[in-house]
Amino acid sequence: MRIYPDLPMIRLDGLTQPLLQLFQGFSKLEGVIKEITPASILLQLGQAELELPLESSRPDVRAWLREGLKVELHRQQGVFILKAQPAASQPEPAALAVRPLDEALLALDIPPTPEALLTAKTLLEQGFPLQKEHLWVLLPWAEQGRLEEALQLLQAGLRATPALVELVSELREKPPGQAVQEQVRQELPLELQESLTHPSVKGRTAWSGRVAQTEVGHAVIRLLAAEQMLNSLLAAQSSNTDLVFFLPFLQGEDLFASWVKISRDSPEREAELQGFRLQVVLPTESFGLVTADLFVQGKTVRLHLGAEENDQLLADGAGRLTAELGASGWQLTEVKVGGLVECARQSLYAMIGR
Repeated sequence: MRIYPDLPMIRLDGLTQPLLQLFQGFSKLEGVIKEITPASILLQLGQAELELPLESSRPDVRAWLREGLKVELHRQQGVFILKAQPAASQPEPAALAVRPLDEALLALDIPPTPEALLTAKTLLEQGFPLQKEHLWVLLPWAEQGRLEEALQLLQAGLRATPALVELVSELREKPPGQAVQEQVRQELPLELQESLTHPSVKGRTAWSGRVAQTEVGHAVIRLLAAEQMLNSLLAAQSSNTDLVFFLPFLQGEDLFASWVKISRDSPEREAELQGFRLQVVLPTESFGLVTADLFVQGKTVRLHLGAEENDQLLADGAGRLTAELGASGWQLTEVKVGGLVECARQSLYAMIGR
């Protein structure tokens, strides 16, 4: 969102949907600044109230804003713009009164406990309005030390249930190279074992309906829930049509999962020149966790690899890979191989470009 005259942009990612509902086809709304807190502006727009996050570290913004100021909220090509109405219609300037955050909580009938203050501050920093419903949803999780996990679910538009909060915690903390389920090969039908020899779409579809009531079936259901949540997060954080999915496969006796993210590469390019970026997270026996970044444009491919172990051995095979791709009609123009970055060893979020 832009605030004029000539003031810096303020992000309102968390308010895009409420703003669209308010406009309902109009290009401009008139209102007044009802209240200013340390981190937000409360607008009165007819019968509706709208709270906009405000960075308290921006004195140039605060110098222009004041309570009682008549404003216009515009929508121009998908961008929301707040600007003052003409000076002739403005009341005489009054002294700026900023309500402390604890008073703002009391006005919402929420005791300003340390956890409530932390929750309110975090909401505003992430671009959410200081609404009672958000505070009551997040406050119990803040008291349990799980505020960040619950907030990520809120950003994804998902309900913060204990099972989903636990799932977010696993994605953040459990190394993605670990087995999803151990010692499962002998429990699976032979044809299913064969289908899960390598990560593939065929392997993913093969277990459908075959192992629903088994331990491996429950593990796969958790992978599906994680996939849905990651895609919801991507949709909430970006207008791009990014997609994340998993491919289960057997390694020895254990079930593992390879994760794949597909996105546009350089979406600002002309449509006919647009390429795709494929990011793959793959547990292996010889190299530990491996990440592959492929940039595909037509038949041209650039490849960046990161390996947890033996990355030099992986680099030595780059020439053979180039030849094999060339024989298949692909042109590999660049290959970079290195060690896995530290954050990628710890978090799946880091590797899917959270």
